[in-house]
Amino acid sequence: MRKKLILVIALSILAFACNSKKENGVPVVNLEALSAIPLDHSIEALAKGKEYIDVTLPPNARIDELSQQELGLLKAAAYRFYHHVSLKDNQYKVDIKDPKSLYISDQVIKAYEQAIQNTNHFADSMAKTGQTIQLPAVNEEYLNKLLK
Repeated sequence: MRKKLILVIALSILAFACNSKKENGVPVVNLEALSAIPLDHSIEALAKGKEYIDVTLPPNARIDELSQQELGLLKAAAYRFYHHVSLKDNQYKVDIKDPKSLYISDQVIKAYEQAIQNTNHFADSMAKTGQTIQLPAVNEEYLNKLLK
């Protein structure tokens, strides 16, 4: 089930990123790639705290171009954001009543929202071709993996 989530997210982000001019590397909103890259510092306090997270990234930024500090900020922001994502009728729903309460910049929130939309679109596209996949719920295991 976890592998399906990874595949769906990776494919949807890849499809979204294909429109970019830069073809090498992995897009920064690739959530599986973010969770897979180990950090050289702890982000648990940042992820669970209320310190404002603002990451200024160059256009079409790639994970391999980011510093450990930038990766840590993105992972902490993902941890906060994905606490507000649920699965209903095989579609991810984002339930953020007040984005300011996440203490994350609008740019980062919009990137994660776009990733959710791309994943949902991919699942819909697969269903229309008769290849229905069941999207797994975002759970504590995934969220905690972001902290490392």
